[in-house]
Amino acid sequence: MLEPDRGPALDLIYGRNPVREALRGRRTVHVILIATSKAGDDLEGMLPSWCAGVRAAQPPIDRVSAAELTNRLKTSDHQGIAAVVDPFPYLEPEDVLRDHTLMVALDGVQDPHNLGAVIRSAEGAGAAVIIPRHRAVEVTGSVVKASAGATEHAAVCRVRNLADFLGTAKKEGFWIYGAAAGASESYTGQDYGYSTCFVLGSEGEGLGRRVASLCDVMVGLPLAGRVGSLNVSVTSGILLYEAVRQRRVKKVGAG
Repeated sequence: MLEPDRGPALDLIYGRNPVREALRGRRTVHVILIATSKAGDDLEGMLPSWCAGVRAAQPPIDRVSAAELTNRLKTSDHQGIAAVVDPFPYLEPEDVLRDHTLMVALDGVQDPHNLGAVIRSAEGAGAAVIIPRHRAVEVTGSVVKASAGATEHAAVCRVRNLADFLGTAKKEGFWIYGAAAGASESYTGQDYGYSTCFVLGSEGEGLGRRVASLCDVMVGLPLAGRVGSLNVSVTSGILLYEAVRQRRVKKVGAG
């Protein structure tokens, strides 16, 4: 059986958008931490509207100094607000394969900003995100911040072995498209109307050998400039929305 991994007991997230989306999302918000400042007073005044219609009661508030927030979070990028929340709710692999026909899998992506940006694009496209347990970043507070809170609504699955997951996905009818700089097949020349999983590697190392061997087609994006490749989050967004575009065209044509 494919198994997801579990997170720590409680998480700390920070930033206005992440906290607002957490209040609208699936996680229990235990405490909201707000800086003792005029900006913090304004933030506290916004909380009722953030909670309206989505929560029976507003979580308790703890006012702390901005310096204490920075010390607890190990970053000053908190915008004066943070929250103590339940661990991130990773989905079961079986549920992702059953409920989604569009996925992006990341092989060895360790930069939290890249993961957050990928999750933001995937959530907007209605796609699931698959990340491995080893040699990869998980959903942390910095990832939530980079996603602008999209993590709180996104379908993310953390698996023990990415290659095993892709093998199972292929058996379930998914076409696996690996993205690689210099690939001969154009990303626009494929049919993504079927169950589709895009696989992207880290910018430094690309896809691992076993993961690459499971791809049905390797696709590339045309580059007219001097750079050799695009950022992994940019590439994932282009691929996902090409799939969205194709599916909408087919739907309109069928209607």
